[in-house]
Amino acid sequence: MVELNWHDYLVMVSFVASIAGLVLLGDNRNSQPTDDSLRDSFASRTLSEEILIKMSFTYWIVYCISVFGLKLHLPEDSWLLLSLKLTTVLSYLLTASSILSLPLQRMAVRQVED
Repeated sequence: MVELNWHDYLVMVSFVASIAGLVLLGDNRNSQPTDDSLRDSFASRTLSEEILIKMSFTYWIVYCISVFGLKLHLPEDSWLLLSLKLTTVLSYLLTASSILSLPLQRMAVRQVED
C-alpha cells in the first residue's frame, strides 16, 4: 500500500478544487453585459482571462495525476517513470506561467484601452 503524507493530501484536495473550478468556469456563460459596446470589450477581455484560468486549472490537474503516478512502484530505469517526471516538471512550470501571465495580460489590456 502507498503511504501518503501531508503533501499528497494537499495535492488531492487541489485536484478536486481544480475540477470544481473548471466546472464553475464552464457554467459562467450568462454573466455578460447586455449593452453591445460593453459586451464586445468585456467578452474579448474575459475570454482571454478565462482561457488562462482554464489552462492553469488543466495543467494543475495534469500535475496532480502525474504526482500520483510517481507513487507507483516502477523500475528506476523505466521510460514510464522518466516520462512521469518530465510531465510533472512541465505541467508545474506551465501552471506557474499561466498564473503569472494573467496579471500581465490584464495590464496589457488596460494599456490598450487607455
